[in-house]
Formats: sequence, structure tokens, C-alpha cells
Amino acid sequence: MPLSRIARGSQLSQSLSRIASEGGLSTPAASALRNAAALGQGSRHAASSFHSLACVGLADKCGAGAVANLYGPSRGISATPARLLPAAAEALAAECSHTDPAAATAVLPDLGPTGLKQKPRVVVLGSGWAACRFLKDVDTSAYDVVCVSPRNHMVFTPLLASTCVGTLEFRSVVEPVSRIQPALSTRPGSYFFLANCTGIDTRKHEVYCTVAAGDEQLPANPYRFRVAYDKLVIASGAEPLTFNIKGVQENAIFLREVNEAQQIRRKLLTNLMLSENPGLSEAEKKRLLHCVVVGGGPTGVEFSGELSDFIMRDRAGQVRACQGLR
Repeated sequence: MPLSRIARGSQLSQSLSRIASEGGLSTPAASALRNAAALGQGSRHAASSFHSLACVGLADKCGAGAVANLYGPSRGISATPARLLPAAAEALAAECSHTDPAAATAVLPDLGPTGLKQKPRVVVLGSGWAACRFLKDVDTSAYDVVCVSPRNHMVFTPLLASTCVGTLEFRSVVEPVSRIQPALSTRPGSYFFLANCTGIDTRKHEVYCTVAAGDEQLPANPYRFRVAYDKLVIASGAEPLTFNIKGVQENAIFLREVNEAQQIRRKLLTNLMLSENPGLSEAEKKRLLHCVVVGGGPTGVEFSGELSDFIMRDRAGQVRACQGLR
């Protein structure tokens, strides 16, 4: 598997460190190394520096395969920590070995590393507020952009509570990512992938992805692939808090996505209609019409206000009739 330019630069540094510890470098090799490290931007001078490394005998110490991979770092990266997260390749292989032994050794389809004459690739994980703000402002004339997210739109969360009771329609609180950054659907080299990021390998500069929704037409289920990057933006958001309240995680409907707002709306309308059925006891009607809001932040307060308006203005007569308050 070909390594990205960043990984090749890391391999160069590790190989030369090992050579130095085993016997040192000659003066020409050390000079070439300094030139390659300082000017390794894909330029002609950097190329001659790497050629000098091969000429002074590194091939005998590193092996032909190592010398073949001696290239400068990406134009889009000046300095990157060697290891920020555990390598995802080994974790993915371990995960696959428990479910599908054949998948552990399978070669994943990939969007390979960029070439020297290509624009650096920026991979954005997520399609929330931070991700979409970055996508809107990124210079697509200087970078290829790849967005990986399980949803292809941004949700305007302050208005999401209004959709639960019908004050606003769902289409009015979403904006497609391709409309925020048209390059994702119009420029070659820029893509949007509907998938979840399941791992990051900072040594190889790759992200590992799994298709969010299973599709029988895909070669495998789940379908996995990897994307090489020059720059990585992690804007995947956060999980809502439950404050360790018993039963919330198992029984409550969270309000973070459009599909969750749709669930709340269906539940409210269904319970209102069920409470009108004849023969129900007062206790059963109160149970059907009882709502609990967990959390007093902006989302909880907005939803409580919308729910109060919905019940007291739009459904007041129906609720009083169901409760026997004529």
C-alpha cells in the first residue's frame, strides 16, 4: 500500500535515526538530510537532496524499498505530531477479526494520498456548526475538501424545538452541506461521504470510515473504506448529557437531530389521539398526557415553552375534555 507523503516523511526520519545509531552518516548524507528536511516541499532542490541521500550509500543501509519512499512532506503540512491517537489500523483489524476473520486481512478501498502536483486534501469530520463554518470559509482553490458525516445537512438547532409541535416545518431548519460548500458536489477532488469515522491513524494520515446506513447493493455490510488526508479537521460534536438520571438513556427521546424531533412530534400527536378513546380511566389519560423534560439548558427551555404553547393554545379544549375539566 503506498504511503502518504506525511507517512513517507516520518519513515525517512525514523530510518535515518536508526542509521545514525548504527554507525552514523557521512558528511554528504548529513548535508543532504538537512536540505531535504528543510526544503522538502516537492521542489527541485528537495528532489536533488533525496537523490543525494541515495547516492551516498543509504540504499545499502535502508534497503531499496525504503529509499524509494524518501519524498518530501506534503505542501499542506509544515509540522504534525507523530502520534496523537492510537493507530486505527490495528484497532480496526482487531474489531474485524471478532466478527469477520476475512475482513481483518482484506484491503480496504480508499481515497489515496494526494500527488505532488495535486492540491493538498483537507478532510472534515462532521457537518455541524463548526464543520459547516469551516467548509464555508475554506479556500477551495488551494485545497481539495472531503467531508465525512452520517448526515448530509446542517441542523439549525435553536429552531429544532419549534418543529416538534409544528410551529415550523422540518425543511426550514436544515441546510444541505453541498449548498454551504458547492465544491463538494461540483469540483473534482472534493467529495462528501455519507459515513461514520471509526478511527484515525495519525502515523499514516488516514481516517477509517464505515457507511452510516447499510445498503444491500454495497459489496459488504458494513462497508468500510479509508481516506488519506493532508490536514484533518475534527468537528464531530458531542453527545447530550443525561446527568446520570436513571431511565433517561433507555426511555427518553433526545433532541439533537431532525429525526429525533420527528419522533417527539409523532409521540405527542399519537398520545393526544389515544387519550380521546372511550373507556380510558382518568389515570390512563393523565399517563398519556404526561410529559417530562430532562435538562434546563437552551434546548430544554425552548422545548418547554413550545410545548406549553402547543397544549394551552392549540390543544387546550381537547386536553381539558380528556381530563374531564369541562
